[in-house]
Amino acid sequence: MDAKGRTSLPAKFRDVLGQRYDGCTTLMVTVSPDGSPCLRAYPLPEWNAIEEKLAAASTFDPRVMELVRAFVGGADDVEMDKLGRLLIPQSMREHAGLTKNVSFVGALQHFEIWDTDRFREHRQKLFADKTLATSLMELRV
Repeated sequence: MDAKGRTSLPAKFRDVLGQRYDGCTTLMVTVSPDGSPCLRAYPLPEWNAIEEKLAAASTFDPRVMELVRAFVGGADDVEMDKLGRLLIPQSMREHAGLTKNVSFVGALQHFEIWDTDRFREHRQKLFADKTLATSLMELRV
């Protein structure tokens, strides 16, 4: 990541956006709702599907409203430039602790943006306490 907050999206992620999302260059970037110190980036079609589901949910349910406030209310649209770069807003860089080294982690319908050292620590903890193996076993993967 450069001093202005720009980072290059890896080619394999750009390829997926091109193939699966018809060349989508707009991403909705938001905080992770599970409290992880990273950002989530959604291709616009995936984000629209999330908004539709939330719009159909009851706004009288406090859990729905908290999710809308934290997850949707803080989201920002980020346009990928012709060089495949994303300009991550300052407030989001601060939230995720993004400085120089950034890791992109594919996560099905979205991807996560992590500070590389934080992601390395997160993975080490995950593998150390066997959480991943237990989760996979429960899913019968």
